[in-house]
Amino acid sequence: MVHRLLLAALGRRELDDRDHYGNKRLDLAGPLLAFLFRGMFKNLLKEIRIYAQKFIDRGKDFNLELAIKTRIISDGLKYSLATGNWGDVKKAHQARAGVSQVLNRLTFASTLSHLRRLNSPIGRDGKLAKPRQLHNTLWGMVCPAETPEVHKTSQHTP
Repeated sequence: MVHRLLLAALGRRELDDRDHYGNKRLDLAGPLLAFLFRGMFKNLLKEIRIYAQKFIDRGKDFNLELAIKTRIISDGLKYSLATGNWGDVKKAHQARAGVSQVLNRLTFASTLSHLRRLNSPIGRDGKLAKPRQLHNTLWGMVCPAETPEVHKTSQHTP
């Protein structure tokens, strides 16, 4: 990365376009669900460890079937998918908000539009218009009716 920066500073390489689709980082469903499952699984292992320690301290036989509480993972996944707060229920202040949404199925076109939306952290009131506009490398990947500029100028037709 430093090498590319130096080449661009010396004029031997063109500057990168930050709006190019190849330079975008997307948080896809698979890694997000894996991150969430990993956290819930750690909570489950912690609960099993506490349960086992209690039985060892009392000198009783340890039953693994009773130690595994499947509701920890299933309730955690349900909570995150229902509310959109991605993270542990107990650590709500650290959770990412607005990760999941209810899929809009009014029409086929609205469903496709909803599936192709990207959430950009750039506000609609920013001074730079270029990051809010649809870059030519995004055609076919992102719904052009879902760019912030379309909503701002009311050009969107349902």
